[in-house]
Amino acid sequence: MLALVLFFQFDPVFQQNSTLLLLLLPLAWHSARSNLPFFETDHTVITPKNIMLFIWFNKLVLVPFELIFWGNKVPFFYANNQSIYLEISIVLLSFVAFLCGWKSYFLKPSDLILNTFQQLQKWMIIYLSVALLSLIYLYGSLLNYWRNSIFTYATLDALEDVGGSMLGYLTNVGQRFWPFGVLLTLCWWKNKYANKQWQWIVWLVLCLVGTLSSNRSNMIYPLLMLSSILSSQWKLRDKRILLLVALGGFFSLLFFGYLRVQPTLDTEQVGQLFGIYLEESDYVWKAHQLYVGSPYQITPLLQIEKQANTLLASLLDPVPILGKGFREESGPFVYNLAIHDSTIAQDQVIPVAGELYFNGGFFWVALGYFIFGAIYHWFDAIFKKYILINPVLAASFFYLALLFNATLVLSLSVLVQFLLYNAVPALLIIVLNWWQMRKGSST
Repeated sequence: MLALVLFFQFDPVFQQNSTLLLLLLPLAWHSARSNLPFFETDHTVITPKNIMLFIWFNKLVLVPFELIFWGNKVPFFYANNQSIYLEISIVLLSFVAFLCGWKSYFLKPSDLILNTFQQLQKWMIIYLSVALLSLIYLYGSLLNYWRNSIFTYATLDALEDVGGSMLGYLTNVGQRFWPFGVLLTLCWWKNKYANKQWQWIVWLVLCLVGTLSSNRSNMIYPLLMLSSILSSQWKLRDKRILLLVALGGFFSLLFFGYLRVQPTLDTEQVGQLFGIYLEESDYVWKAHQLYVGSPYQITPLLQIEKQANTLLASLLDPVPILGKGFREESGPFVYNLAIHDSTIAQDQVIPVAGELYFNGGFFWVALGYFIFGAIYHWFDAIFKKYILINPVLAASFFYLALLFNATLVLSLSVLVQFLLYNAVPALLIIVLNWWQMRKGSST
């Protein structure tokens, strides 16, 4: 009915109605959930599919209703006297193309079954040692790490001190080995001892203490990865509980970002900041729209007169040394120049759907998100295939699926950055499994 009203009565030039347009997004979500059986949530709590559904729910339902009732809280995304029908069209097409890619399932996991990961104890020690040595190199000592890593500015200073060198890059990558060391320790422990549910909090805290120097996504992703193993046989029938917990976790994560920009913290100050955080509802809506992505996020790109393709430059931009020559042609550079009218600030993430449209119109949006949907389904399938027979391998693929969420909420440049700086421990585990299987098949 809403679609018919828009078709017969809506004029994007003389009769602008952003509310009706925004309602198309939750309508698309409801239609998919009602008519597509494969779009149902998994009863297993933490899977790549459930993470994907949570992201689309935020983009298609929560953010549009926020925009309708509270308005756009990110001023530099807004263009006066302009309907957002084109932005809505891009978001809708990306969603439909993603569903088609997921349904096509032209990428399927191999029929080869990789054996349970061997030599857990050996690689557990290697991974934890690499992480500890990297943190000591970055912060001078583990005590300095514990005192300062939670604060954003201290972390930026530590990374700046080692920036521009190969050793600096290796230690930056090396600190990402910690959560995988905890993962290997957990699987080794489960092979020798009974793992009780009350011990979950111990494993999660162990994982967290080694990721305090990371940004919020790089802290929550390892926790989700470890939780996917701990809760692999935990079924939840009432999905509303899962949704409420996920939303609570998301807004708690926003508050953590609010805390870590402070120079110092004490217990009393945390309580005061939490009160301010609750009172400043505009900050919550702004952060939600900014990090999940709203249709207005695409608006700045539509004001730019296209000069050259940005995709290749965006993919090469995060590459150390090599990327410097491509930055002024990349999507992030062009996007931030359009927002700030300056080359100094590079703080806003260019949405993938917007960059694809900027470079190739609706065709590239459809093609790109079709491929993203197929890849995401492949990650989901391979995780479920190995979760019981090889949890270390399954968790590694789950982590890669989390990094791949950059295609939904971040940018292509961030995706490449994730692959260069965050994916190495997971990829190493996958290669070791493949090598072990290859050796086993040749003997």
